[in-house]
Amino acid sequence: MERLHDMLTTYNANIPTDMRTSWSKQFLQPTFPSYWEITYKVLQFIDREKRIIEIGAGQGDVTAIACYLGFNFISAYERNIEAANIAEAKISDLFHRISIIEKQDFAKVDLKDECADILIMVNCAYADGCTTKEEYLSRLVSFYNKAGKPKLVILEVIDASYTCEDLDFPVCIRLNPQDVESMFPMSKISSYLTYKYPKNKRTKRLYVIEKR
Repeated sequence: MERLHDMLTTYNANIPTDMRTSWSKQFLQPTFPSYWEITYKVLQFIDREKRIIEIGAGQGDVTAIACYLGFNFISAYERNIEAANIAEAKISDLFHRISIIEKQDFAKVDLKDECADILIMVNCAYADGCTTKEEYLSRLVSFYNKAGKPKLVILEVIDASYTCEDLDFPVCIRLNPQDVESMFPMSKISSYLTYKYPKNKRTKRLYVIEKR
């Protein structure tokens, strides 16, 4: 993990400052975000032939985990073209891998043959037009179904314990453990607090969901 951390901080330090965001700057720090470290620890024990779909790849720092660990089948979707271009260059420069970053909105992709074993959705919680919790839960489930109902899901959400008024992260997308259990019944679910308000801007929780 430490070697990959050093590779990414060195690479990210050369990204032009006008292309950095508040969340991408975290990948210049001595300690990376909790969701990154947890994702690494989960993936390091998984068969490298398992197929991964990542939604919301950003600038590719989580995608880099799967590449570094040697997973052979990775599709990482990012709808922001500027971020996707950075991710594409990063994965190519560091790992000599191409055709991994998909510059598309996963919600609008027509997947016919792609079936994932692992679905990763971290640091990408957005309402995207949802106005009720039911709509938001349905949207997440639709992503899961479109990905082929993978056996392992790594999902980070805004936690329901975050109660501040926040137009960017409305109440309808703030989830509690019961909400996650309702989406993935009969599953083994572990959770980890990744951000805590007021130390952080919001409170977030990452769920590792293993379908039985």
